[in-house]
This record gives sequence, C-alpha cells and structure tokens, in this order.
Amino acid sequence: MIPPSGTVSNAGTEAWGTVDPLPTLLLDPAPEAAAMMASQLRHAGFETHIAANGPSAVLAARRTHFGAIVVVADLASTAMCNTLRALRHAAPDSWLVLIADPMIDRADEFLHELGSDALFAAPFTVADLTQRLNTLSNRRRSRS
Repeated sequence: MIPPSGTVSNAGTEAWGTVDPLPTLLLDPAPEAAAMMASQLRHAGFETHIAANGPSAVLAARRTHFGAIVVVADLASTAMCNTLRALRHAAPDSWLVLIADPMIDRADEFLHELGSDALFAAPFTVADLTQRLNTLSNRRRSRS
C-alpha cells in the first residue's frame, strides 16, 4: 500500500531466516518506485517503512530508531539537501545510505558534508543495496 503524502507506513515486517531485520526507513518521492523497493527489501528480510517526503522522514527518524535510512536523493535540490542534514541530525546513530546521481561536482566532499555513509549510483540493483545493508547491520555506526 502506498501511503498518502506526509505519512510513514510499514511496508511489511516479514523477515526470512533467523536474523533480526534491520529497521529501515525508505525515502523515495516516487510512490510506485518506493513500493517496489520496499517490497524487495522486505523479501530480503528488512523491516521497511516508507516516508513519502522529507518532513515525514525526519519526523519518523525522530520518533523511531532505524538502523538504516535509505534516501533516493536529487542532490541538486536544496530541499533534499536540507532533508539529508535534518535526517543526520535526527538519527545520528542510523546508517544514511543515498541513491543518487554521483556525477555532481565534488560528489564525495558534498556527500561527506551531508553525513552520508554510503552512495549508490542510480541505476543500481536492490541486491547490491541489500548486501550493503546486511554489511552495515553487522556494525555499529559511531557518531561523527
């Protein structure tokens, strides 16, 4: 189910196997893409919640501890950059994983400034994303 704008929904919590699911917040402004990615993450064993927009993602990150926050980001958008900073502030112990176009000037420097822990260049595979999330779930993020 695709949540209405401004809400966060649980996209399913069925975990396969015996590993505890990594609570994951997914921010993707495209509802159909968000639903598809959340479904794939859920089937890979991640407890996945969807945020329809930046403000709802920040609010969710303040209320719930997520092990990882996955953001499909337009890094050319000032609003998105502000959202990323707000997410990092609201959830300093969560892994912040961005899916974006890395062709922006000084991408590495820019992403470090925003507090990103990992970058996936679009297009990407959900298999690669789940592998990275599994790796991150076995480590604890230390505050920077």
